[in-house]
Amino acid sequence: MAVLTSSSRAVSSNHLTQRTISCCQVISSYCKRRHSTTSTTGSVDSSYLQNEGTIEGVWIFHRHGDRAPNRYLGSPTYLAAESAHWYSRIPPVERGDCHHHDHYAALSQHFPPNIHKSQNDGEYTDINREPFGFLTYNGMDQMRSVGKRFRQRYDRYGHHNSKINGEKRSFLEDWDIQAYSTNYLRTVTSVQCFLDGLIGYHNSVGENRQKQLLHAGGGLRRYYKDAGKHEHMDPSTLTLSEDLSDDQSSVQVQVRDKKIDTLNAFDKRPKMMNDLVKNVISMEGFQRVDSDAKGLADELSEFLPGLSGAPQAFGGTPSGINWIHANDHFVCRRAHGIPLSAFSDYEGTSDEEEVERLLESWATPVCSHLSWRFREWYACPKLVAAIAAPPFQEMLDQMIDVTSMGADERRPFVVYSAHDVTLLALLYAIGADFLVSGEDCGGRDMVEGTGGTHSHMVEGSISNSTQHSMTSWRWWPDYSSAIAFELVRLNKGHEYGDTTHTIRVILNGRTLCLLPRLSTDDEGILKDQPPCSRQRFGAVSEGQSQMLSLSDFAQIISVLEQSSYASTNEDGGVYNGTKVGVEGG
Repeated sequence: MAVLTSSSRAVSSNHLTQRTISCCQVISSYCKRRHSTTSTTGSVDSSYLQNEGTIEGVWIFHRHGDRAPNRYLGSPTYLAAESAHWYSRIPPVERGDCHHHDHYAALSQHFPPNIHKSQNDGEYTDINREPFGFLTYNGMDQMRSVGKRFRQRYDRYGHHNSKINGEKRSFLEDWDIQAYSTNYLRTVTSVQCFLDGLIGYHNSVGENRQKQLLHAGGGLRRYYKDAGKHEHMDPSTLTLSEDLSDDQSSVQVQVRDKKIDTLNAFDKRPKMMNDLVKNVISMEGFQRVDSDAKGLADELSEFLPGLSGAPQAFGGTPSGINWIHANDHFVCRRAHGIPLSAFSDYEGTSDEEEVERLLESWATPVCSHLSWRFREWYACPKLVAAIAAPPFQEMLDQMIDVTSMGADERRPFVVYSAHDVTLLALLYAIGADFLVSGEDCGGRDMVEGTGGTHSHMVEGSISNSTQHSMTSWRWWPDYSSAIAFELVRLNKGHEYGDTTHTIRVILNGRTLCLLPRLSTDDEGILKDQPPCSRQRFGAVSEGQSQMLSLSDFAQIISVLEQSSYASTNEDGGVYNGTKVGVEGG
């Protein structure tokens, strides 16, 4: 375990929040419990980067699944036609036909949402936008698939309660599952589908009574068709609630009180976050580069008039548009095989092919500029700390508890359902090297999602990122992307110093190399500081790798909290200007 008080990582207690001081005290107590008077950082066999050891705690942050565009951006002439198209791709909120389920009610029967009153008076923020921003059938199946793959992983490599015999084991007997979400219907439904894939099992009829995946409510599974139509399962085959065991309906999806919620800093402290973002936007470098993108923004607005004149958070930027909404046009249509020029005056005309090529040429620059904007945001230590420090601290507290648990106790399995911008902030905060090292392939080589986000998680095994390296910060989290933080108990005889547990960080089934800030002097994004001057976790050398220890993670958090110290005591208050929250994708 790394030394918290080494000169290269000196921490002034005068600037620590009380929560971080408590954390350091617990880490110290943890070391004493291991009967060690010294604390040194060591290396372990590189196999621990993938699957070695026993996983004793899991914390997963995922983006929601495939969805319809957040906003309609086209001409009013085609609003009805495009709306009808997206209605055909999403589960209806209500059904008048007894042969069809209200899909949301069916999921909520097994994984009930609990929305705190402080969150939009207990109602979903986006419920009145249907169909725009809603999770699609495809998105629901994506999330079930991700849940199923994680189930395979932790059945194979995870903690097993010592009191439970093999064949009768239930996932909930090994793991204490908690599910949290932001207050959007698409994020709540996404984590419900994830849970469906993770724990939704039933017994099939037959001699072997082999367990098979259950799609909660039975009728939720749909066969996706290019035309937006879907076949329905025979109602006689639908799984009824009585087919589920009691423990399979016991996981609530919690949208917590804003005061204690760790997922949405923009809702929790709107004025503080508004001020931080405005400070970034006002910087000369941001103004210059964003101004250079105004030509592209103006061209986009001619084709997508809904981009121009729309309200912008934070008072707007020189380019004058919402780039998340602009990127939506390309991502959502590509995901559904819809021409970029569909539902426009050009559809079916002699100019259609030329316009399609022009729009296609804009796709990468739009996503590239969006990635750059958020890179500038998350280069601000206070901004990234405000987003990442609360969930990181919540994780660390639980990780420390795990180290003293008995073999027959359930381990924490925590799922957070959020947005692309949330995942990006966490990756910058933990120091994902492909984001913070400054390396950039750029241009047409920009890393883009392929739709097979978790396809390489074969039978629960994962691979090392060095085998499939991502070389550009111009990367954007695909639908259903997931970051998993795994607390791994080292095998007997593999411990080093007082360290019995390490932390493995996985992005979409591949372990990450990390270059985190371990001192307030470290750059969040390496520009003047060479990567070789920083401690790197997850790199392999001669079959060995340095893994992230609990004290390393505590140090990362303390540096984050020192960065945000001047802002932590500010009252969140109510901001009376334009809506300041970031509407993540």
